[in-house]
Amino acid sequence: MKQLTDELLNEFSQGSPHAFQTIFDSFRMRIFYFVKKLIDDRLIAEEITSDTFVKLYRLHDRFNTLNNIQAFLFITARNASLDYLKYRQRQRLNLAELQAHEEQEIDFPLFAETNIQADVLQFIYEEIEKLPQRSKTIFKLFYIEGVPVRDIANMMKISPQTVANQKHTALKLLRMKVLDRPGLLLWLLFLAGEKR
Repeated sequence: MKQLTDELLNEFSQGSPHAFQTIFDSFRMRIFYFVKKLIDDRLIAEEITSDTFVKLYRLHDRFNTLNNIQAFLFITARNASLDYLKYRQRQRLNLAELQAHEEQEIDFPLFAETNIQADVLQFIYEEIEKLPQRSKTIFKLFYIEGVPVRDIANMMKISPQTVANQKHTALKLLRMKVLDRPGLLLWLLFLAGEKR
């Protein structure tokens, strides 16, 4: 391996890729282990090490001594590692806050995103199927397929007011079926408010 001579440093300061490769080979593992000791993550340590050398090469014309290069590499790698540790800490705090928020929040999922257990969901669908034909059709089009009231009215050749009345009737009938199931009742109340 070519020694880190004054001549090599001069070539590096002029942007020589060969001189950079020699410096890279000389310091890469030292920087890598230094970073890995700080953050204890091999993949991120490799990333930070690579980025550090990219920054060194971009600023090649600013270095004329080996000590300057070495100091730059270790300081840059240390700062990047500390930034990563701060970022990881923020991510953990954000995740903890999100989990705490989710635990406190009452979840009223829609059909496509439901967390209701399968037997409960089955119960709802069975009750929907028992609705009068017109109410059932309108309920499915509006609440499950997301078709707007005006489009339903055009499809069924009825007035928008009739569609509104029918979906109101369907919700009322479903509420009566689930009065003894508070969780489902809350879900239906949410559905009624969300989809007006």
